[in-house]
Amino acid sequence: MKMRFYFIFLLLLSISGCFPQESRYKKVLHEEGEIIVYLQPLPQEAGRFRFIIDRISAIRGDGSETPLSLSFSELNGTELVGRQKLLATGTLPPGSYTGLSIGIKKAFVQGEENENALFVPEEPVAAEHLFQVGRREARALFLSLKPSGIITAGIRFTPEFSLAGPGGILINLTGYVSNSDSNLISVFNKKTMQVVNVIASGRGPRGIVLDQRRTRAYVAVSEDDAVEVYDVFKGDLINKIKLKIGDGPIDLALTADGRTLVSVNHDSNTVSIIDAVSMFEVERIRVGEGPTSVVVDPSGFRAYIMNTLSSTISVVDLTQRTVAVTLSVEGGPLRGAFNRAGNILYVIGRDTPNLAVVDPSRFSVTEKIFIGTGASFIKVDVRTGLILVGKKFGGEITVVEPSASMSIDTIQVKGKVAFMTIDRQENTLFVTLPDKKILQQINLTSKKTTAEIDIGDGAYAVVVLGES
Repeated sequence: MKMRFYFIFLLLLSISGCFPQESRYKKVLHEEGEIIVYLQPLPQEAGRFRFIIDRISAIRGDGSETPLSLSFSELNGTELVGRQKLLATGTLPPGSYTGLSIGIKKAFVQGEENENALFVPEEPVAAEHLFQVGRREARALFLSLKPSGIITAGIRFTPEFSLAGPGGILINLTGYVSNSDSNLISVFNKKTMQVVNVIASGRGPRGIVLDQRRTRAYVAVSEDDAVEVYDVFKGDLINKIKLKIGDGPIDLALTADGRTLVSVNHDSNTVSIIDAVSMFEVERIRVGEGPTSVVVDPSGFRAYIMNTLSSTISVVDLTQRTVAVTLSVEGGPLRGAFNRAGNILYVIGRDTPNLAVVDPSRFSVTEKIFIGTGASFIKVDVRTGLILVGKKFGGEITVVEPSASMSIDTIQVKGKVAFMTIDRQENTLFVTLPDKKILQQINLTSKKTTAEIDIGDGAYAVVVLGES
C-alpha cells in the first residue's frame, strides 16, 4: 500500500511540473506604481572593491523615503565589472521623486596579500535623478558607480553614484522577455545584453509573439484571460484583446502574413482565432485536453495544437477555422517545431524520451529519435537544420542531427530551460532560465555563453527582432 501511494505521489509530482502552477503572481498594481533598479556594469577600477549595501530607498519630492527590496546586498567588483545586475525593486505611491538614497554598511579593498576594511560614509549616499512614478506603471532606473574617487586617503570608501532612466534603443536590437510571476515584461538590447526598460503587464504574462513588419508584440496574459498588444518601438500598450473568463491563454502563434493570431487557452481546452488587424476574436475552437502550445506551418494554413493531457495534436485548418484532424502521439506532446523546409514537424513530449517526427501531409508519426527525458522546449536552427532540445533538468540543450536520427552534441546552460529563440542576424541563441532568473545568450558556432542578464520572477518566453 505504501509503495502504491509513493508511486502515485511521484506521478502527480512529475505531471504538475509540466503545467502552469498555482498562482504565485505578485499583487497587481492598483493605485501604486513600481520601480526596478538595475546596477550598471561596474568600471574596471571597481574590480578591487567589495562593499555591502545596508539599504536603498526612493526619495520623494517632499524628502520622505520609501524603502526598496534588495535583490542582493554584497557587491563584489570582480563579479560585476562588465555585468548588469538587478539590484532592487519596490512599489511606490504615484508622484515625483528626486532620486535614490543608498546606505553603505561595509567596504573592503583588495591589497597585495589581504583584503582591507575601509571607512564607509556615515550618511546614505544620494543618487539624484528626477523621475515620475505613475499609477499602475513600472519604471526602470539605472544606477552607475562613477569610476573616479572610489577611495580617498587610502582608507575611506567614497562612492559616487549617478542615476538615469530608460534611454533610446534601435528597434532592430530590441528583445522582450515575459516574467509571469512578477507581471513584467523586460525589454533588453540584444547587442549589449542589458535590460533597457520594463513594462507593467497584466497578470501572468506568458507566451509572446512578434509581428516584425508591424513592430507589434502580442502577449498572452494568462490570469487576465486576455492578449495584450504592444508597440515595440514605443513600448506602449495598443490594445487588450479580452477572451472568455477562465481561458488561461498560455501560448501564441502568428501566421507569416501577420493577419491571424492563434491563442492557446490552456484552462478552457480551446484555441482562439484572432484577426490581428481588427484585434478581435473571430472564432473559438475546442481542442484536446491540456493544450500547452501551438506552432503554425510556414504556409499559414494550419496550426498544430499540442494537447498534453490527451496525448494528441489538434490540427486546425485556419481557413475553415475547424479541427481538420486529431493525431495521437505518445508521451503527452509539449511543443513542436518545423524543419527549415517546412515539411516535417518535430514534437517533444512530457513523458517520453523520444522526439517524434511527424509527416504533416500524412498526419502520421514516421520516426522516433531518442533524446532522453526531461525535454521542455524545441527549436530548429534554420541555418544548419539542427534541432535544439532544451531540458528541464541537467543544465543542457541536446543537439540533434535529423539526417542521422541521433543526438550529436550538447550545449551547457545554467538552469532549467523554459524557452528559446534564435537571432538569425547574429547567429545567437537566447534561453530563459526561470530558476536562475536569467536570460542566457549563446553563440551557436562556438556553443559558448557570450552574455547573461537578470530578468524577473517566472521568466518565460523570449523574442527578439530578427529572430527565426
